[in-house]
Amino acid sequence: MHNQIDSAWVVIRGNVFDITALYGGGGGTGSRPSSPKKIHQLLLAFAGKDLSGFFTDEGRPLYRISKDGVKVPVFAPVKVKNRATGEYWWNDRSLRIGRITARERPLRVRNSLTFKVQELVVCEEDTIAMIQRKFLRFNGNATNYRWRSNIDISDAAADLRLDKTLTENGIVYDRYPPAPLVWIFYQIPEGMRLDHDQTSGGDSHGQPTITSASSAVPPTTEANNGTSPSSTQVATCSAGS
Repeated sequence: MHNQIDSAWVVIRGNVFDITALYGGGGGTGSRPSSPKKIHQLLLAFAGKDLSGFFTDEGRPLYRISKDGVKVPVFAPVKVKNRATGEYWWNDRSLRIGRITARERPLRVRNSLTFKVQELVVCEEDTIAMIQRKFLRFNGNATNYRWRSNIDISDAAADLRLDKTLTENGIVYDRYPPAPLVWIFYQIPEGMRLDHDQTSGGDSHGQPTITSASSAVPPTTEANNGTSPSSTQVATCSAGS
């Protein structure tokens, strides 16, 4: 939930800020001693929440006129600065880590070589190329696969557009399970050749053996290979993740 002193995030108009460094965490230099001041405690009390109501559409603090006729911020912790940069935390680009996704998209990816299914959650705004990069944690050769949702068509026209999102590729959101299924088909990298073992049909995992002039480079199987046919990994859904 990112609402603790060692992991504190807030949201302002869709932008996600990691304010952990203000409390001496997150690898930053910290902006104050370990005993929080009241204004820092107040900010921490709102960690894990959306603070957009205290800010304008442009992300600037809202102000009001006090009974003494003084202009004061509606949300007092906007006065807190990051000592590492000298910037107010809400205006500090080093603390802004991304944007909130419009919607999380559960997805199933089936490897056509192993038939194993990997489940993960991506962002509505993620393009297929971005999803491929996230999938590298499960398969180190994710970018060497053709990604398809329709396996009835065998030509390249069936490949998902790498510069388009799931929705833009015709894979619409459905709140009810099962999650959409995408197939990945291995393609031989340029400069390499595919050697099939005539007796086993590949290596011990059912993967074809890829060799170059200098060495063999077998495709990496999913992280759950050899354990279970399916596992789930939830990805952080903020832009730039």
